Amino acid sequence: MSRTAVAIREIPDVERHLRPVSRVSTEYFLRSFDSLTRVQEDAIDGVILVTLLHAQMTAPHPRSISIRELSRRLGLPYETVRRHAQGLVRGGQCSRASGGLVVPGSVQRTRCVTVFLRTIYVNTIRFLVDLTRVGVAAFPSASRRALPSGRFTKEQMTIALAGAGLLLAGVRLSRDFWKGDLTKGLVFNAIWTANVKHVTNTSRAATASVLADDQRLAVSALGISRSLRLPYETVRRHADALVREGFCVRAGRQGILVPASTHRQRTESGGVDTYRLVMEFLAELRNAGVEV
Repeated sequence: MSRTAVAIREIPDVERHLRPVSRVSTEYFLRSFDSLTRVQEDAIDGVILVTLLHAQMTAPHPRSISIRELSRRLGLPYETVRRHAQGLVRGGQCSRASGGLVVPGSVQRTRCVTVFLRTIYVNTIRFLVDLTRVGVAAFPSASRRALPSGRFTKEQMTIALAGAGLLLAGVRLSRDFWKGDLTKGLVFNAIWTANVKHVTNTSRAATASVLADDQRLAVSALGISRSLRLPYETVRRHADALVREGFCVRAGRQGILVPASTHRQRTESGGVDTYRLVMEFLAELRNAGVEV
């Protein structure tokens, strides 16, 4: 366990908050990942483009980012990033500058980028409300307001960019846990989230414990395909692999389940890192003057 993880575990009440935070965080990551595919149909293209956007919109002095630095930030092989970056440059979404890549202002003002920022803002507001519900934040209910049709306010942009940063950090965390296979991690998280959603969405107390197997509802590969907007065959292939590897089980014709024992182990192994990301996200907002 890392030194950071040990330090977090020493904070009072962290243990009882790990599972609730993991639960609502996974929901946030799944909803927000969908917004990446709306920026670019290819998920890796979307991650690269949003990484560049986030860096340019949060840095005091925006600069280009090299392929090697992108590879390091994303935890992706250099050649993979280079190949996808070339496609983004050919498509006009990125341009080369000072030995690296930037997102031109004309692209930043496009409808797809605006929709992404609005979507990530709405998802982040919902996430803050969920974190307040499980007792780790204090987001004023009055702040849960609809996004106006005009320009973002300073606070709204701060919330949207913090949410985008959390999404990118979650993508890296999932890639690391699943040994570089981001899609496999998404399918696994979508399955266990669907298994317990009928209970954990209705009670704050319910999110603090791991539901027994007989309380979980199986979900079909088709249902996961629709929720993630991924091809059915892609989801089926990953689901079959998860069953073979013991992460999931089949419940007859009802679909697929992540057993309580696996869920508990996954929360223990990944919950501390997720909790750390969420605490850093809340601290970033507080430092920027947002009441959370």
